[in-house]
Amino acid sequence: MSDSIDSTRDPIDGMSDSGRAAGGLAVQASPAGDDSPVRSVSRAMAILDQFSLERPELTFTEISSGIGLTKSTTHRLLGALRHEEMIEYDPVSRRYRLGLRVFRLGSVVSKTMELATRSDALLEELAEETGETAFVVVPDGDVSLCIRRFDSRSELRVLFLEVGKRQPFNCGAAPRVLLAHFSQRRWEEILASHVRAMTGHSLVSRAALEGDRAEIRALGYAVSREDVTLHACAVGAPVRDHTGQVVAAVSLSGIEQRFGPERLPSLIEAIVAAGLELSHRLGYVAGAAASRPAVPAGRTGGRR
Repeated sequence: MSDSIDSTRDPIDGMSDSGRAAGGLAVQASPAGDDSPVRSVSRAMAILDQFSLERPELTFTEISSGIGLTKSTTHRLLGALRHEEMIEYDPVSRRYRLGLRVFRLGSVVSKTMELATRSDALLEELAEETGETAFVVVPDGDVSLCIRRFDSRSELRVLFLEVGKRQPFNCGAAPRVLLAHFSQRRWEEILASHVRAMTGHSLVSRAALEGDRAEIRALGYAVSREDVTLHACAVGAPVRDHTGQVVAAVSLSGIEQRFGPERLPSLIEAIVAAGLELSHRLGYVAGAAASRPAVPAGRTGGRR
């Protein structure tokens, strides 16, 4: 099968019904052991790796010869990649290009890397000044993901959340900040299937999470007391990109005794300032009214 099959049809679409699987994916019989999941993923990645800034579009023949596979195997892999929106086909140029899903994933990586590089010095300094552990947390599907952690020189540290570790959105100051700023539809999805209690203090009921959401949005920060691990507390604040969308959250965490009513307001002020500064570094322009957190008199961030 060649690229000249049809000037308006993807070569994959030229296959007979016997060469298709459910869902419209092109398939061909493969020798035993030739279609293991690991091998299929490796071959699919080899296809994606052929695209570059210098070669953003490729013909079927270029892809097939570039990965050194038969045309039938290339058909099958391209069909699967198109189904997952990793590859697109242009019937005018009769060439393939990377799909929207790759763009979305690349945007996530780009933002995550930008957050990491722009937050490092800021959070490291914050950890040293407060004597607490500073974190950057981002959404990762149906859970939150810690992408940065900076410990102070204090001998007392909260060891639960490490870089690369995930936890539910309803537990912890930073994850709850993220949850509070989700769209209504996304918020409903999380509440329906992804709420989990980590301790007896975790917020799990709809009423509790609705109240928490309203408070976080109104005050501009979250206070966490033992809802992730016993005897640990945290304060968290949002990080916004240039559009104003909350893309991450920063937090300070430590032992309960260091988050008492006499010290809590200064920790809240520090984390909100850090969130605003990191937001500014990402292009966000905040109003003057958002420059200081609203800390109600006597607020201690008590358990719910």
